[in-house]
Amino acid sequence: MKLMEHVVRPVSYPIGMYVEMIGKRKMHILVATLFLFGSFFLSQAVLFDAAVPFFLPVWALARARFRKHLIWVFIGGMFGSAFLGLGQAVIHLLMLALFNAVIKYPLMRKSIPLTVAGSIIVVQVLWQFIMHVGQPPVNVQLYIGFEAVLALFMTFFLFIAFPAADRIFFGKWTPERLGAACLVGAMATTGMSGVMLGPVSVSGTLIHLTILLAALVGGLPFSTTIAMIIAAIVGLAELSFTGMMAVFGMTGFFAGTLRRFGKVGIALGGVSVSLFFLMYDLTLPLDTSHFITIATATVIFLLIPSKRLEPIRRVFYPENTDTNEKRQKWLAERLDEQLSDFQQFSEFMSTLVGDRFTSRTSSDEPSEQVVPKICQSCFRYSKCWESADNDMGGLLSEWEATYSMTKKAKRHRVEEKIKYKCIRFNGLVTELEEQAANRLLTGQLQHGRKMLALQLRDMSTHLDKIMNEVKEDLTVYKPAEEELAKRLQEKDIEYFQIDVLSGERGARRIICCIPEKRSDFETDTTVAERFILPILEEMYDEPFRVAKSAVLQDPFPHIQLTFGSAVRFSLDYGIVATAGGETFHAGDAYEVFPIHEGLTAVLLSDGMGQDLNAYRESRKVIRLMRECLDRKMDPETAMHTLHYMMSLNGLDDMYATLDLALIDLQDGRIWSWKAGSMSTYIKRGDDFLRLDSKSVPVGFLPSFSVEAKNEELKSGDIIMMVTDGIFNGDIPLEKQEKTLYSTLEKYGSFDCDKIADRIMQEMERKFGVIGDDRTVLIMKIDHVLPKWSSFTPYSQLISRENVVG
Repeated sequence: MKLMEHVVRPVSYPIGMYVEMIGKRKMHILVATLFLFGSFFLSQAVLFDAAVPFFLPVWALARARFRKHLIWVFIGGMFGSAFLGLGQAVIHLLMLALFNAVIKYPLMRKSIPLTVAGSIIVVQVLWQFIMHVGQPPVNVQLYIGFEAVLALFMTFFLFIAFPAADRIFFGKWTPERLGAACLVGAMATTGMSGVMLGPVSVSGTLIHLTILLAALVGGLPFSTTIAMIIAAIVGLAELSFTGMMAVFGMTGFFAGTLRRFGKVGIALGGVSVSLFFLMYDLTLPLDTSHFITIATATVIFLLIPSKRLEPIRRVFYPENTDTNEKRQKWLAERLDEQLSDFQQFSEFMSTLVGDRFTSRTSSDEPSEQVVPKICQSCFRYSKCWESADNDMGGLLSEWEATYSMTKKAKRHRVEEKIKYKCIRFNGLVTELEEQAANRLLTGQLQHGRKMLALQLRDMSTHLDKIMNEVKEDLTVYKPAEEELAKRLQEKDIEYFQIDVLSGERGARRIICCIPEKRSDFETDTTVAERFILPILEEMYDEPFRVAKSAVLQDPFPHIQLTFGSAVRFSLDYGIVATAGGETFHAGDAYEVFPIHEGLTAVLLSDGMGQDLNAYRESRKVIRLMRECLDRKMDPETAMHTLHYMMSLNGLDDMYATLDLALIDLQDGRIWSWKAGSMSTYIKRGDDFLRLDSKSVPVGFLPSFSVEAKNEELKSGDIIMMVTDGIFNGDIPLEKQEKTLYSTLEKYGSFDCDKIADRIMQEMERKFGVIGDDRTVLIMKIDHVLPKWSSFTPYSQLISRENVVG
């Protein structure tokens, strides 16, 4: 605190803070000012020279939609009433008290205009009954009826002109709303009749300016309608000036007629009518003050930029979107055609290469032994190939298995055996090397073609997503926003903006802005959690959550809610790894990471050997695979790409197994790709499932194939992934698997780390420790429950940390 006291701030710092605060709350200040002056002038607007009907309608509007501004309505209305007299202020207070008392009942809230009219009738009848000793005159009774009817219509027009706070300035303008706003403004000008700025009449300036603006944005029909409405209201307010109705009406007509000549034509049309009536009728109040007022309004009209009036002009002259929609539709069709052609080409290449690759590299049927040509012409052919004692075919198969190895010791030993039996050893080895080289090149060529076909398929998929996003921007998101808006309206949920940022299933993101909370018991997310979330889940058939909520003040106070796709399942995991062969570095590597919130990738690799090089090789496999997955590459394409890169490795005999599992936490499913890795075990209740594969490790053979296995997951499933070091090769696998199952059954309720540790201990205790690296990875799948669903009657003490699904 002492340090803060010695901070030197500039002199203008407090001023800057106030300016920033005013900038953030400018809409709040503007609406408050509007209600303050509006209620002031409307509360003293007198019609028929006797009726004062407009204070209570303004109060009813503020109480229903603008509760924060009630104090300003009260201050402005009371001051305006006090200018008419103390008795009028008392009458308005009585009306206010009666209205607040009866509006609490649901029946009275069904029709607020009728409630306003009824409150005025009750108060005025009682007041006039007391003032006239029980015998109010007939004209007074008529004035009460006029005041009630005018208040009823005024309330109706106020609710049309002023929607909820979030749409008062930014909501869509309609002809009905414009007409209601002009009518309310004309009513307010009747209360400004006595306000003068020198020779300029404020009410006259506003009336003439409104007529000119109506002619500019709406043309002849709108300007004439607005002028006649103003003329009728002014005539009702000042019965002695009914002759001005013709002046106002003709002003709107001529201003709208000359609209084709722009602002100058509209201004000349407005002035010419007053000049004509000045020469025609000397009884009208067309004095110097009137013409100065018209001139002031005309100057203001000419200074207003036309661009500011574009939103109102589009209400009457909406843009023709037929052409844009047709062009968008044509563009979408062309994109579909081009994408369809590219997809057909990709499928053709994938099918062509896949069929040839499968037919040539199928591992289901063993390939027949081909007798070398040099052996067929040798006189010892029958002794080498037909005799049971000399298994030349086995030696040649063993030589082929060692040919692709970079270490030559094994191949030299086999060649020594062949040399001992074959008299044409040099020629035979030369022919075998040619055949092996051809097979190696053929396998690499086929694998490269298949990898290219898979990459073409991935490119087609990415293009398809891009085109769908383009088309969604044009055609999909807008209907989705309109559908969601329709559902919110059906549930009477107020909103003012809906934006669908992402429409991909499992990764949807929707922003909805709603009015600020109104009751003390509401939180920022009460409406979202109780009403909007069920609507989204029903609409998209997937779970949602409130990802973020923020209370914003700009441009007006509101709550911005961000909804995102939720996941149905949670994933917990534990890993235990042990190095074999008394080395510091284990050749096993693993990684668990989320691709996005609803999809988690699990990688487990076992490098060849138990030294540092094996560890680096397995880490390289993990790193490359993660980079491929992070770049949205299909897992099968990623596996083939990884194999191709590993097969080009210059190190001696370096290859690694890879166990890839993708766990969908939203739909509850596991996909498994394996390259030389062990089976994946799933415990579900009393049952055990196993996902197997016969693929070789990446980088081991020139040809490579991989296929995906998938299985549905349920809450409570335990998934186990292991490396081959956990099993003893001298003991039958079935017996060791039974130990795995019994251990999972016994310790399945423990944490994942403890389960993995128990499995490691049990396998070492029963089957011994072998000189290989061992890794056990345990995962648990559980339902994600809302926090209010976790209560159990047996809980003695429930904390917020424990109430988590």
